[in-house]
Amino acid sequence: ARPGATRANWCDVLRIASTVALFAALAACAGPTSDPAPGPAGGPVDTMLDTAAAESGVPRDLLLAVAIEESGLDLPAYRIVDPADDDHVPIAGILELRHGKLDTLALGAALMGVTETDLRADTALATRAGGLVLAQLGRQTGATEDLASWRRALEQLSGLDDAGARAYADRVISHLRAGGTFPARAQPGAPLELSAHAEITLPLVAALVAPPAQTPEFPGAIWFTTSCTNKCTVGRPLGHASVNKIVIHDTEGGWNASVATLQNDPGKSVHYIIDRDGSRVGQFRPENDTTYHGGNFFYNETSVGIEHVGVAADPAGYAPALYAKSRDLVKSIRTRWSVPLDREHIIGHYQIPDGSKISEGSAPCGAQLDTCETSASYGGASNHRDPGYNWQWCQYMESLGGTCNCNDAWNHFNCTTDLTEAVRCTNGTTLEIQHCTAGCVVQAVGQDDVCNMTAAPGPTPDAEPMPQPDPDPAAADDGGGCSTSGGASPFGMLAALGVVLLARRRR
Repeated sequence: ARPGATRANWCDVLRIASTVALFAALAACAGPTSDPAPGPAGGPVDTMLDTAAAESGVPRDLLLAVAIEESGLDLPAYRIVDPADDDHVPIAGILELRHGKLDTLALGAALMGVTETDLRADTALATRAGGLVLAQLGRQTGATEDLASWRRALEQLSGLDDAGARAYADRVISHLRAGGTFPARAQPGAPLELSAHAEITLPLVAALVAPPAQTPEFPGAIWFTTSCTNKCTVGRPLGHASVNKIVIHDTEGGWNASVATLQNDPGKSVHYIIDRDGSRVGQFRPENDTTYHGGNFFYNETSVGIEHVGVAADPAGYAPALYAKSRDLVKSIRTRWSVPLDREHIIGHYQIPDGSKISEGSAPCGAQLDTCETSASYGGASNHRDPGYNWQWCQYMESLGGTCNCNDAWNHFNCTTDLTEAVRCTNGTTLEIQHCTAGCVVQAVGQDDVCNMTAAPGPTPDAEPMPQPDPDPAAADDGGGCSTSGGASPFGMLAALGVVLLARRRR
């Protein structure tokens, strides 16, 4: 298993665990928090919903239906938030308050008397805020006890344009009609139950929607009409021939919150977005426009940006269907632009130079993954780290017909998140990829993961050695140790160790 990658992931988990421990310690001193102890029949998400519904007067099932549509049930109880970096998609709570056409994140903070950073960090607090926001919209639009009467409030809550808002309300109401059982990350093994509300009637005739003024360049993509004002530059100032890169991002928010934010939040834009399950692709601006997605204007001028709905810190990684759709989109983009299939031109946001530290036109970070991810000189102006340690660069580049390099791998065979391949870099110079036709099995830290084959394996089964250029000296060490910047306490780290070991065995 990966000493370097495991170390990086352990560091992330330990930092998060110590932060959660800090919250718990503060709560013990301060008394009741926004997330009271769950009753005997429910888990923490049940409690959040009950609390938000009681405080706001919004029906609990309506809050749950919104959370289901937002994929907000996946959010952890607490998140580490840098107030100086609002990410591409700043979201809060299981209703995913955001900076959309209606800025529900700002409204929720005002109604609770706290900051937006407070809401983004504390999911229970933000869920209460989401209930108050929806309650205010319900009062303004004449909502009653009839769940169908909340349609107009739901449209406004979405923060989407008119057509998108109507479709959003339809989807939430469809969840209410159908009901079902839905898992929540915070309470595994205790799914949430949504009662079916067959009494709700859907519109007999769908609202007429005018065709978009612009046709998406990727066949089948949804066109999201997006103003360029304060969000992009029309055209390519350096000329068409300058565009030679594709930048891979992740959103850190769900599909709806991401679309609403990227359509409306000033200073944020991108060309494309792909949903977490690969089922949808959206386009916001023509590829010929310079969108503001990299935190570096030179890189914005010379690249096409793709957002992927997901969370960089999720150890489950990204779905195979998302990778497949991203591959298809990249191949389509390359029919219109000269983008080489290598890691100097297919890059992550974490590799983009921070123009305040080094030249904007510097090459993308080419050191080992952990070095680039933690460097203050890369990740654009806000030092973004997406798409994170769990993005499978070698598998992704291989699917495109291109190549990754030794800096995308570790010195032990490391299973990909879908357990179909294993990758390692030997002596910092030779990259090997194994195709595990019978699955890949994660081993203890410091050992090669086991790539199982249907045929009898040889000494290095199905390995494809790829000679590499001399490694970056700064990336030579992928050994032990981890940064505890941010004041993580050793006590909090020790408390998390058992959780880490269990999580490791599950993988």
